[in-house]
Amino acid sequence: RYSNQTFNQAAALLLENGKQGITYLFKRGTHEEFGYTSLCTALAFYFILSCWTAGSAVASGLVIPMLYTGALYGRIIGLILVSIFGVQTNEYGAWIDPGLFAAIGAASFFSGVSRLTISLTVIMVS
Repeated sequence: RYSNQTFNQAAALLLENGKQGITYLFKRGTHEEFGYTSLCTALAFYFILSCWTAGSAVASGLVIPMLYTGALYGRIIGLILVSIFGVQTNEYGAWIDPGLFAAIGAASFFSGVSRLTISLTVIMVS
């Protein structure tokens, strides 16, 4: 963070550790916090580096990068819906939140890539 309470969006996504980045992406009510360019850049880097790491012979953890990649593309979908429908404050449109879509995207990417059961995905979403 800078002294005027602003921050670099791409640096917050690429240079922070995975847990802090996922926390940023899951935060609800922050549809203006990250733009399309920073999200797409972080998605490209994390996806390519995760594929490279998974294909190498090095023992490394892929749980956090899978959750992070899914949260990134879920947040992008949430931002697209916010730009189409706008920010909804009524009870029927309150589900259009990029943080909620980040959680759903992380669960869907995690269950699609790994061989874990659907019950773990349901636990993540609930």
